[in-house]
Amino acid sequence: MAKDKKFSPVNMKYFSTILMRFLLCISLCLWAHQALSQENRSLPYPQLLKEYENLTKQYSWCKLIPYGKTDCGLPLQLFVISRNGIFDPARLHELGYTIVFINNGIHPGEPDGMDASLDFARQTLNDNDKSPLIKKLVFCILPAFNIDGTLRRNNFSRVNQNGPEEYGFRGNDRNLDLNRDFMKMDSQNTLSLISILRKWNPDVFIDTHVSDGADYQYTMTLISTQHDKMNHLTGSFIKKTFTPEIFESMKKKKDAISPYVETFHDSEIPDSGLTAFMETPRFVSGYLSLFNCFAFISESHMLKPFDQRKASTLRIIQSICEISYKHSDEIRELRKRALDADLAASSFYYNWKLDESQKEMISFNGYKAIFEKSAITTHDRLRYDRSQPYTKEIPFYDHFMATDSLPIPKFIYLPQAWENIGRMLEVNHIRITRVREDSSVSAQQFYIEDMKTVSNPYEGHYLHYDIKKRTTTNTILMRKGDFIIDTRQEGIRFIMEALVPDANDSYFAWGFFDSILQQKEWFSAYIFEDLAKQILAENVELNKSYHEWLLTHTDEDSYSQLYYIYSHSKYFEKSYRLFPCGFIYYEL
Repeated sequence: MAKDKKFSPVNMKYFSTILMRFLLCISLCLWAHQALSQENRSLPYPQLLKEYENLTKQYSWCKLIPYGKTDCGLPLQLFVISRNGIFDPARLHELGYTIVFINNGIHPGEPDGMDASLDFARQTLNDNDKSPLIKKLVFCILPAFNIDGTLRRNNFSRVNQNGPEEYGFRGNDRNLDLNRDFMKMDSQNTLSLISILRKWNPDVFIDTHVSDGADYQYTMTLISTQHDKMNHLTGSFIKKTFTPEIFESMKKKKDAISPYVETFHDSEIPDSGLTAFMETPRFVSGYLSLFNCFAFISESHMLKPFDQRKASTLRIIQSICEISYKHSDEIRELRKRALDADLAASSFYYNWKLDESQKEMISFNGYKAIFEKSAITTHDRLRYDRSQPYTKEIPFYDHFMATDSLPIPKFIYLPQAWENIGRMLEVNHIRITRVREDSSVSAQQFYIEDMKTVSNPYEGHYLHYDIKKRTTTNTILMRKGDFIIDTRQEGIRFIMEALVPDANDSYFAWGFFDSILQQKEWFSAYIFEDLAKQILAENVELNKSYHEWLLTHTDEDSYSQLYYIYSHSKYFEKSYRLFPCGFIYYEL
């Protein structure tokens, strides 16, 4: 049996060196892994909130204010930076401060802004003596709007997204996409945020997101509120001044950006041209534009690493705030003038469609798109080749035109039977009054003649669209306690979007008036037959229209043919499909 070989001093020294090197290598690997993990980590909501709480302990001129509640039971938390220590929004507006509101976590699976806004808050507070921004601006930061979704952390629901390691879920505890909730207000989250927004009345609004869609070279893309549907004063400023200066500012920061890349003009790749996003009032930015707020949506690119996206989100927040500072006086003045113009307007324009006759050419940095045979499906697949970047001029379509208009009434009548609608209006700070005594009024009303409805629920509602209305003038008997809404108030555009039934995000479109769509009285054919004969004999015009209709409806059953006569007679219920609001065009 061989003897054990003993270590000599030389061998021991060699072994110690190897061991030290091995341990150093392990330490370096662990450090590198931890550093990489930190770069790819988004703070969980409790830790995020704790960081804001720590800032309030360090600085007297910031405050974390709880508001209302959310569907998960927790209140929204608003972090406010106000250098003069005033946290009363009305007073701040009086003193001439410009309010910049940064909203995060509306889609918690897109957390870039949640972390970037915390970095922005730290920088602003630490550099307060160096930064001029705080001299004119007050910052309102919502750490997370969809708190429910932030608490449902996972790393699978954003299958196309490159990090972070964990993130929240898009739906809240009622499985609602909160960025579709700003007219219908189904969630407690939205009710609370609307209360905050109407109280603070922000001048500039930033909503932080991560994109879906194509691959391209940019880390950041931007949606500006669609300028055509804004008041012409604010719309012209956001189109010609505010947005171009954001692009130029980001370029100077070595982070060139593009308009949001989602919908393409006539292809599934960006090369054919980009189409601007039309955010209707269901979206928070579209909602705020009704109050002449300058709203922007940052969309970092899903395929870029999380740390790059977060840094780019911080830069675009800084750029928007710098431009808000530069034009702070002009921004506030334009909002005042826009409201005056809204109150003096005679017509309301709504339901917007793309104007394909207008476009501009923009420089776009993309990747070559390749269509090749799929290894999985029986069709070709799309692949972007990052080894073939390009810069080319492509068309950008960002002009829209209204397809409908309506004279703005002086007042809108709403029966007290629809008190839920009254409450929804009041949440949005719309002033309504009660009728003091029974009276009558002549008003314009609308019959819903036709519409389409989605086949499956959309955000909890069977949404109506392509709504066709018929106008009539009726004498309305108003009861004591009914509602009268004076349209000449700050929310004039909101009032019209909510109560014009064929507006695409109206309360009718969202199904809040669906009971008017059901007929309540009918007839028995064998009894009505004799009366129908008498009706036709007494009404020459109906007799003529019936027989003309009958020429193309001979295959209809007898009940359906009698129904035509019934529905055009005085026996048919007048309330069927009658939208209950009355539009009053004279002073009361």
